[in-house]
Amino acid sequence: MFKDHADLGSQRMRHEDLLRELYGLERFGMKLGLANITELLGRIGDPHLKFPAVHVTGSNGKGSVCAFIDSILREAGYNAGLYTSPHLIRFNERIRVGGREIPDSDVAKLYEFVKPHAAAMTGEQKAKQPTFFEITTAIAFQYFMEKNVDIAVTEVGMGGGMDATNVVRPESCVLTRISLEHTEHLGRTIRRIAGEKSGILKPGVPAVTLDQEALSTVEERAKELACPLTVVGREVKYERTGGALAGQSIDWAGKSTIRVSTIMLGAHQAENAALALAAVESLESRGWRIGEDAKRAGIAKMRWPARFQLVRRTPPVVIDGAHNPGGARCLRDSLQEYMPGKRVVLAMGMLADKDLVAYAETLAPLSAHVIATRPKSERASAPEEIATAFKKLDVSSEVIEDVPAAIRRGLDLASKDRPLLVTGSLYLAGEALQHFQEGTV
Repeated sequence: MFKDHADLGSQRMRHEDLLRELYGLERFGMKLGLANITELLGRIGDPHLKFPAVHVTGSNGKGSVCAFIDSILREAGYNAGLYTSPHLIRFNERIRVGGREIPDSDVAKLYEFVKPHAAAMTGEQKAKQPTFFEITTAIAFQYFMEKNVDIAVTEVGMGGGMDATNVVRPESCVLTRISLEHTEHLGRTIRRIAGEKSGILKPGVPAVTLDQEALSTVEERAKELACPLTVVGREVKYERTGGALAGQSIDWAGKSTIRVSTIMLGAHQAENAALALAAVESLESRGWRIGEDAKRAGIAKMRWPARFQLVRRTPPVVIDGAHNPGGARCLRDSLQEYMPGKRVVLAMGMLADKDLVAYAETLAPLSAHVIATRPKSERASAPEEIATAFKKLDVSSEVIEDVPAAIRRGLDLASKDRPLLVTGSLYLAGEALQHFQEGTV
């Protein structure tokens, strides 16, 4: 799998060639466990031990929570790293320092640095072949070390305890809302999934979560490890005090009280902001200097695309990366709040490992017509299956595999009173955003 690169004469071409090789590792799938990542990081000097982290897991909202925390920390003057997945348009989005994406040149340099160590592991034993996510994680942590970050806000890839990111030294651990997802890997009950996600907790390190179905499992693990646990909805209260398509305000009360405003829309984003503020307050309890001004500015300045993002007003077009039933419920609630009484034209593509039936059941009552399409992923669900799922719920459906063609068809059918909604996958959301930015739809 690992091969030498020829000099292609163009940094951009070389970067694209590098990414093709890196993405090729996705064929090895996902491997839950810390043995490989621990060995790989050990071979390159254990960069993850050179900085503290805020570690964030959950089923929905973890990317937004990470982005809120990162924004607040930067406003407080910290040199913060941010590691999230997946990306929407560019691989570089996954790794940021000071709010700026890692440059192509550093991706190339660090991949070339990590690659021989990964190749050596593979040569010793095929089972030790590092995955795409493990190598990307190693690149991120090495980059953070080289950039001397004060702290790295790190999103779990999948699960928690056995995820490749669970080698960091957290100052705070955050568990967002937990629902059924990746059941073939994490378990088929909320309790089993919450148990795996609670694996990010570390002895004595503050933890933050929500008052939710999974709470008892998180509490049990926190008690075992003597983790101070803050529960949003119990120790921390918040209330949405205003909302429109321009944004919303939130009154938040923990050990202190504060009013913040965000352009991020929906009740779920108010929840995400409340979680982020609770996580930041837990950092303050460990000596981090942040303050109210940084919290207000950080929440206000955070931008996180493809989260109920209105990209066009005439006709209204919303792009949302919701990809599981919990995300679909948040999306449904936002549609009912911001576009009451309207039924949408739905351009939708999903990955095959998602719960299509539950997703369709949630959005069918708000859907006038469905255009099933295929995002660029080897794991994409067949569009015919999506169309069939909605037809069974008495929603007219059609299949257009090509994403830009599907969006153009959706625009033809959309109107002021019938918005176009593009959703079902972050991969599809990223493609759609790029097409709208480039004017190809």
